[in-house]
Amino acid sequence: MKKIFVGTLLVILTLVFSACGANKIDLMLDNIAEVRYNVFSGENEEYTATFMSGERENPYIVNGICEDKTEFGMLTIKYKSTDMPMVAQYKLIIDEQEYNGNLEYNNYEGTLMVDINKVVNDNASISLTVITNQGESECQLNAKTDNLEITWRSALEIAVSEWGNELDEYISKGKLNGEIYIKIITDLNSNFDTYYWYVSIVGNNGNTNGVIIDPQSGEVIAKN
Repeated sequence: MKKIFVGTLLVILTLVFSACGANKIDLMLDNIAEVRYNVFSGENEEYTATFMSGERENPYIVNGICEDKTEFGMLTIKYKSTDMPMVAQYKLIIDEQEYNGNLEYNNYEGTLMVDINKVVNDNASISLTVITNQGESECQLNAKTDNLEITWRSALEIAVSEWGNELDEYISKGKLNGEIYIKIITDLNSNFDTYYWYVSIVGNNGNTNGVIIDPQSGEVIAKN
């Protein structure tokens, strides 16, 4: 029943866009500053680890002006104890391909992180080893978003439909005066295994609009 509902929803959206909104979708697609394709996560006794891949503009500046995009594959490690290492190395094995190097400390979030600049498959096999002066610690990262009914493209179309005429303030002379962000997010105060699409537009005048979308039903959960 869920698949039938989602299929019907997408058919309706297609008809609506073909009639009046296709040009807006094209403008959005031409001005995507970030799109997240997938998320993997895992944990052990020492830390939780998340790997996320997609494409984003370079340089990455939220200013309403879209630049050229590059692939990213961001590994983030959050230690469970406040006694965390400031210096560490990593080894990622993704579908038998090894990536390794130094982790960087993010003072703002209190995490260790690195970008391997690569998009991975939605069902990739990922294992992590963290190396510190205290030894090595391993963790398996499992796919969290490989069974979403709503794709990033469908999430964008749902957002455009929800915004309706509100988008007109961002468009002039056939040009979008802003940039689009299509993110996979989770509720940090709830279940870490519950994910949503968050689609937002940031205008070069500082105005923003955003919607949170259920990735299985396509329902708009929240709007701002």
